[in-house]
Amino acid sequence: MTRGKRPAAAIRDAKNFAEKMGYRRQENTDNPELGYDFIAFKDGYAMIVKVRVVRNSISPDDFYEDLLEDDLRDVRALPFPQWMPREIWLRTQHERIFRRLRVYDVAVGEIGFWNPDEYVNPHAR
Repeated sequence: MTRGKRPAAAIRDAKNFAEKMGYRRQENTDNPELGYDFIAFKDGYAMIVKVRVVRNSISPDDFYEDLLEDDLRDVRALPFPQWMPREIWLRTQHERIFRRLRVYDVAVGEIGFWNPDEYVNPHAR
């Protein structure tokens, strides 16, 4: 499990963010030791979401694999089928916008635009 307390305010904001995109959610209340915060789903689509807040701004030169090493390991190790999408919703303490990061077995992809959710990430590289 990742060190420190879970970011309760950011998780609350992420749930509201998911609702604005039309998702319903199932919170992780049974086992908070598992490395996710909720499952978001709509219209035959579901994804596992972990919310993360980092203190400092994120430079374009930063690698998410280095910045979120523990979180990525936790999300990749979740006991869900491998075909189920896993995302980390990331923001800094000074931003109000979530960066949606899709977690794959060997890589992390930042979602810049996703039309079905009307999601636009102004920070996408």
